[in-house]
Parts: sequence; C-alpha cells; structure tokens
Amino acid sequence: MFDWFLKSDPNLVLLSVLYIVAVVVVSEGLRKALSFPSDVSRKMVHVLVAVWALPTALLFESPWWAALGPAIFVGVNALSYKYRWLDAMEEDGKGSPGTIYFPLIFAVLILVFWNLGSRAAMVAGIYAMGFGDAAASVIGRRWGKHTYHLLGVRKSYEGSLAMFVFAFAGILLGTYPLQWTFQVVPALGAALTSTLAEAPVGEGKDNLTVPAVAAIVFFFLQG
Repeated sequence: MFDWFLKSDPNLVLLSVLYIVAVVVVSEGLRKALSFPSDVSRKMVHVLVAVWALPTALLFESPWWAALGPAIFVGVNALSYKYRWLDAMEEDGKGSPGTIYFPLIFAVLILVFWNLGSRAAMVAGIYAMGFGDAAASVIGRRWGKHTYHLLGVRKSYEGSLAMFVFAFAGILLGTYPLQWTFQVVPALGAALTSTLAEAPVGEGKDNLTVPAVAAIVFFFLQG
C-alpha cells in the first residue's frame, strides 16, 4: 500500500524527520508524565534514533538523501542545546554537545561507508552507540559499584561490560538483515573496540568516537 511512498528518497527524508520528532515528543512526554530521570529519557531517545539506522540502510537509494535527515537534526539539536528546548535530550538538565555529535556522525557514516559499499558498517557504528552506550550509562550509573579511571575519566566495570554486551548484540542483530548472515567476528571486534573508545572520553565526545571506531573495525573485519 505504501510502496510508492517508500520508493521515493525525499519521502523517506520526511518519514525520517517525522519519526525522530515523534521519538523526541514521546520521550519528553513520558519524562514529564512519569518523572523519568533525565538520563533514562535521553538514552531512550538515543536507542530509538539509532534503531532508524537499519531502515535507512534498507530503504534509501542515495546516501545524500539518507544523510539529510541526520544533518537536519545537527542544526535542530544545536539550537536545543543552546536554548534548552528539550530536556529529554539533555544530560542531567545541563545539556550536552553529544546531542549534536550523534546526528553528525550518523550523517558522516552514511556518506563514508555507503560509498565504500558497506551499509552494514554504518549500522554497526550507530547501533554500537545507540544500544551499547545507552546500556553503559543506565547500568553504570545505577549498579556500577566497581570503578576504574582511564585517562582521567571515571568509569565502572559494570557499565563497560554492559556496553560491550549490548553493543555486540545490537551490531550482530542489526547488520543481519543487510547480509543475511551473522557477522560474529566483526561484531565482536566492533563491540570491544567501541567499548575501549567509550571509556576514556567525556563531554559527549563518545558520540563521535564510539560510532566511528565501531564502523571502521566492522568494515575491515567483515567477510
């Protein structure tokens, strides 16, 4: 019924924007109605935005059109970061440039790996961030009892383990529909290196390092 709509890249950009807007509005509504902690609502947005990487890879024909949706939200999130429009997207009510970095790296990975013939690597990078980092944050903050410091950044072993497990699962399952095979070794390599890339960085910079490292490692290890 909707085949005609899904075959048009401009229509898909509109669908992408509407999906992200719906995710943010629902997350903001739940945060206010149910008094969700800001980190939970923020990571909910991360996960649901990351999920869109797979439909992007499956439906779009042109990488330029595919990258337009994330590029739009680089500007939107920059304004939200400056003017504090949406607390559901901000960290601890303070705001974080990570909300800008995430759609930025999303667009960059589309343009780079699409043209290299590996949409799966793009999905791997975004899923490592969306699922792995969200798990690391939520689990680490609540149950992270055993801590360590790496390059001056405090992390927990529980959070890092959650990062690895959820990044691996997300990458393994998320890339399967693109290749119809489970890329176990690439997923393991991407999950491990993205966990290491997440540990020593702060101030939202992991939104750049984690997807980039995961995508690059997956690309070189894939069969």
